[in-house]
Amino acid sequence: MKIIKQELFWPTPLWHTNILDLINNKEIENWALSEQKKSKSVIKSNRGGWQSDLIQSEVVFQNLIKNIEQICQQLQFDIKKIVITQMWVNINNKGDWNLIHQHGGYYDLCGTYYVKVPKNSGNIIFRDPRPAAIGNAMINKRFDKGEWKGIPIEEGLLMLWPTFLDHFVEPSKSDESRISISFDLIVKT
Repeated sequence: MKIIKQELFWPTPLWHTNILDLINNKEIENWALSEQKKSKSVIKSNRGGWQSDLIQSEVVFQNLIKNIEQICQQLQFDIKKIVITQMWVNINNKGDWNLIHQHGGYYDLCGTYYVKVPKNSGNIIFRDPRPAAIGNAMINKRFDKGEWKGIPIEEGLLMLWPTFLDHFVEPSKSDESRISISFDLIVKT
């Protein structure tokens, strides 16, 4: 019997942790619902729902930003500093969803923090970033376990991933609002 070595080429990292105990979600929720009443939605990948303008300078988000910075510094990249270039609030109600999209090549990482997650309010789903791999049914079904993957979302969940990773948000089936904060960042090493 010969020894067979396996190498995993081009894996795509996705990091997640729960920081609910570190963030005042009720304060963020109240701010978001108040802003929603005052301003029209920005339209990007969202179909329905409300998306804010950029919010990273707002005082209510400074603790979240501090925690994102601390978590990034724990990643295996010897990160000295991060710069959050964009941050915005998403509020999705029943039937609202987000098209498949990515956050482009201008940033290093992007992410989402979940403030309020009612049952059946839609999950975030990621697509295999390797177009050629998607066409190989044997590897895709038996090894990669499919083209689409997701992480169960919950309140307090913070997720980070490379900006090239396609993702979408399923339509909400909940009568309650799901509230999340999305962001793009640049890493300084």
